[in-house]
Amino acid sequence: MAVREFRDDQGRQWRAWEVTPESVHPQTRAEDYLADCYRAGWVVFETFDGSEKRRLCPPPYAWHERTDEDLAALVDRSEILRPRGRRSPVGGLPADLPPSVPPEVVPDVPRDARGDVDMTALNVVRSFHYPGGRVWAVGVVRFPETGGNPVLRYVSGARSVDLLAWPTDWVDYTDEQLVELLRRGAPRKSEWREGMPTRRFSDPRAGMG
Repeated sequence: MAVREFRDDQGRQWRAWEVTPESVHPQTRAEDYLADCYRAGWVVFETFDGSEKRRLCPPPYAWHERTDEDLAALVDRSEILRPRGRRSPVGGLPADLPPSVPPEVVPDVPRDARGDVDMTALNVVRSFHYPGGRVWAVGVVRFPETGGNPVLRYVSGARSVDLLAWPTDWVDYTDEQLVELLRRGAPRKSEWREGMPTRRFSDPRAGMG
């Protein structure tokens, strides 16, 4: 995954990376407008100090090969992820919505408790390589088989790990951040290593008949 670091004309340092979703399944008209953009993936821009984070979709061709000045210009075009009521300079839309969203469907765009665009509703699935080569897929399961609240589920082959609590902006994480989130959420994290079999609750203990 390409990652670029650059400085804008105000001296702020930025880091940019590309996110490619495995699939996006909209369910409502408002979500469908968002999905038109997010299906192709997006570029995340974040300042080094974490004070500002933005999203640009779809990813401009060869964006990672552009000059620092060009990347700074892309930041100006990107959507602010936490606008706190700010408006886009184009069309009067909220700053965190792509310009393809018609004004009449803006009230129906799903948002979380903080007011951020709720990507959970789009059923985004991210895939990434764990160090060592194993491929994992991760996405929100809104109705777990055992009931209860939604979980963030990591799946690789027959192995799965469910997180009961997770950051709402996980969809914009780098692959490395997704790996770290998995490591923190895996059961018996002090003992579990990639590729190790995991004993299920119903398996007999060693030495028991």
